[in-house]
Amino acid sequence: MNVLKEKLKSKFQPYLPYGVFEPYDSLSPQMYYGIQMYWLKFFGLWYYDVNPKSLLFWLQLLYTLLVLWLVCFLPGLGEVFYLLKRQESIGHIAEGLYLFLSEMYTYFKVAVFWLNKKKILNLLKFLYCDEFKPEEKEHTEILKKSIKLARFITTYYITICVCAVSVAIILPITEDFDILPTNVEYPYFDVYKPPLYIIAYIHHIYYKPATCIIDGAMDTICAVFITFAIGQIDILAYNLRNFEVLAFEKWQRDLKHHKNTSYDCKHYVNYILKKCIVHYNAIIRYVSMIEDAFSLASALQLMLSVMVLCLVGIQILSIENPREHPMQMAWTAVYLSCMLQEVFILCWFGNELILKSTELRQAAFDGPWLKMDYRTMMFIVIFLERCQRPLQVSAGKIFILSLNTYTYLINWSYKAFALMTNMKK
Repeated sequence: MNVLKEKLKSKFQPYLPYGVFEPYDSLSPQMYYGIQMYWLKFFGLWYYDVNPKSLLFWLQLLYTLLVLWLVCFLPGLGEVFYLLKRQESIGHIAEGLYLFLSEMYTYFKVAVFWLNKKKILNLLKFLYCDEFKPEEKEHTEILKKSIKLARFITTYYITICVCAVSVAIILPITEDFDILPTNVEYPYFDVYKPPLYIIAYIHHIYYKPATCIIDGAMDTICAVFITFAIGQIDILAYNLRNFEVLAFEKWQRDLKHHKNTSYDCKHYVNYILKKCIVHYNAIIRYVSMIEDAFSLASALQLMLSVMVLCLVGIQILSIENPREHPMQMAWTAVYLSCMLQEVFILCWFGNELILKSTELRQAAFDGPWLKMDYRTMMFIVIFLERCQRPLQVSAGKIFILSLNTYTYLINWSYKAFALMTNMKK
């Protein structure tokens, strides 16, 4: 069995995301963002690491431009022309606009991803700093749980997005091929007549899953970085609650290896607490780097999500004879569900970061600090003061990623939906 596994690993490992064959015990930070990195590389949207003077660089650039033309620019132009020709009804406008907006802000996030290349590469590099390396077996278990959560969220969201667009791809079959999965028009030819219809339909089969995968990767990459921060906070909380035990164990290990034999256990207590403060400072810096890299993209995503949710609601109400178009109703309902989950994932992880960082004060207070000497107690008091302000990630210095923000967004979407519905009437 092990021989078969090794053969499969050697054969398929170069073609699968990092972490499929690699054990979680490695605890490599790439486990968190390996799926996003894989899909963005697959579509030529990850950062190039080759010399611009080499042929490979220009081949990669050509492939990236081809992907962008097929999945971004060409469909976007078609949707714009469709909107220009369908201005007589708010239902038609909503039908074309919600897909156009959701696709375009996906590629805006890609543009910001490239614009912030230096910041994101620094963020990736910072994941490997010494402060974030596990030292105890309990740390290993915490990080394993964190990695599993990050990979589950990524896989789950990309999968439901692809399943959702599969409904859209099947939709023309149920409508006697009178429509395309996405409503598009072009100025010099009619895509709804054969043989152009077949070409356009095959193009949709490629571009819609590609757009969803790219969107899923861009939506979850910020969430998995926050997940890493949450895992580090859990490690710090464990250290604060058990600093006396950790200090005693380290003291015994050093004595066993004849290291620092002149120091007593009190020295190791101070050593562990100093490391906790350094660790917390590293987490603060890391969260600040996340906000700096993803603030602009997150702000646009939250603002446009309000509009898209509103337009999807109007589109559902605009479907005439819903019983005769069950797949069309299913597509809009599934799409609405994906949009709600897209915003929820980002806000939920942001909210977890706030809650976990708030719990650090309780973790520090729960430790055995009251029976320590005055200097040790001052370490804890200083740390408690430092933890008064919870860690959080803002979007464009406007929104705080939290469940409260999610509630406000849904509320604003409903108000906009009610207003647009009244205008339609």
